[in-house]
Amino acid sequence: MTTVSAWGDRNFRRLWAGSGASWFGSEIGELALPLLALITLSATPAEVGLLRTMQFLPFLLATLPLGVLVDRCRKRPLMIGADLGRFVLIGGIPVLVWVGAGHIELVYVFVFAAAVLTVLYQLADFAFLPRVVTPERLLDANSKLTATQSAAEIGGKGLGGLLVQALTAPFAVLVNAVGYLVSAVAVARIDVDERLERSPDRSAWREVAEGLRIVVRNKYLRPLVSESTTFNLFFELFLVGLMVFLVRDIGLSPARIGLAFTIGAVGTFLGAWFGARVAGRFGYGRVLLVTFLVGNSASVLLVLLDDRGTAMLILGSVFFLMGLGTGIANVHATSLRQTVVPSALHGRVNAGYRMVSWGAVPIGASLGGVIATQFDARTAMLVGALGIPLGTIWIAASAIPRLRAISDVQVGADYQSGR
Repeated sequence: MTTVSAWGDRNFRRLWAGSGASWFGSEIGELALPLLALITLSATPAEVGLLRTMQFLPFLLATLPLGVLVDRCRKRPLMIGADLGRFVLIGGIPVLVWVGAGHIELVYVFVFAAAVLTVLYQLADFAFLPRVVTPERLLDANSKLTATQSAAEIGGKGLGGLLVQALTAPFAVLVNAVGYLVSAVAVARIDVDERLERSPDRSAWREVAEGLRIVVRNKYLRPLVSESTTFNLFFELFLVGLMVFLVRDIGLSPARIGLAFTIGAVGTFLGAWFGARVAGRFGYGRVLLVTFLVGNSASVLLVLLDDRGTAMLILGSVFFLMGLGTGIANVHATSLRQTVVPSALHGRVNAGYRMVSWGAVPIGASLGGVIATQFDARTAMLVGALGIPLGTIWIAASAIPRLRAISDVQVGADYQSGR
C-alpha cells in the first residue's frame, strides 16, 4: 500500500489541531497533577499512587462497555461530549483548591470521572481516524498525530514544570482543562459522513466478548497487547517511584523534572516523525522489534540514578532513548492494529485491547505506592525500570518480525481464522 500525505485532507487537519490542543493540555496535567498532590496537598507516596490509580482505573472498568457504545454511535459527538466534560471536571480541581476545598479525596473523584471520559474519547478517536482519512493516508496520519503528541510532550511537560514553579500547580492544571475545550471546538468543525456499520439486534455482551476474543486470538494483536500490558504495568510502577524520589529524596525542582520529560519527548517526536520512512527500508516487523528493544531496554540505565548531580544526565539519556524507540514503534503498532480488523469492529476490538493493556496501569500505580511506602521510592523506581524490558519478549516470539509490509496483512483471513 502506497503511503500518501494526510495534510491534503482538511478534516484531518482539523482533527490534528484538536488532538494537538488536547495533548498539549494533557501533558501539562500529567506533570502538574502529581506535583499538585505532592506539593500543594502534601500527599504521601501511597496517596500519589492512588491518584494515578484513579486516573487509569476506568481503562480497566469502563473500556469494554464504552467500546460497544463507540461501535453503535457516531464517533464525533462522543468525542465532543468527552472533551467538554473533561474541561469541566479538570477545570474544577484548581477551583476546589482556590476555594479551600482541595482535599485529595475530592481530587480522586474528579480525576476518576475525567478518566472515564478520556477512555470514551480515545476509543472514539481510534475508530474515527480511519473514517477521516483514506487507507493510503492512514500510516502518514498516524505518524503525524504521534509526532504531534510527542511535540506536545516536548512543550507540555516543560511548560508544566515552569508553570508549577512560577504560578503554582493549580494554575497549571487549569491550563490542562483549557486544552480540552479547544479540542472540542476543533472536532466540532470536522465534516464527515459517519455511517454506522452494525446489526441493531446484537447483544452488547456478545460484542464485548467478540472484541476480547479477537484481541486474544489474532496473531498480531496478541503479542502487541502483551507487550503493551507488560510495559504499562512496570512503567507506571516506575513512574510513581520516580516522582516521589525526585521530589522528596533528591529535591529536584519541578522545572528540571519537566525538562527531563521534555528531552524524552524530543526522542519520541523524532521517532514518530521519521518512523514511517524506516519501515520501507528495513521491513515493517523488523522495525517494530528493534525499536521496541531500544525503547524498552533504555530504562535499565536508571540503576545509575542515585543523586542530584547526575540526575539530569541519566534521566535525559533514558527518556530520549525510550522516546525514540517507542515513537517509531507506536506509529507502526497503531497502524497495524487499525488494519488487522474490519472497520466495523474497531470500537469493540480496541476496547478489549485497551482494557487489557491500560488496565495494567492502575495495578502498576498501586504497586508503586505500596513498594515506595513499605521500602522506599528508589526501590519502586528500580523494580519498574528493570521490568519494562520484559515486554519486548512478546514481540520477538511472535509472527510480527516476519511481516515485511503492512499491506501483507490479510484482514479478512486473519480476522476470521483468529490466527
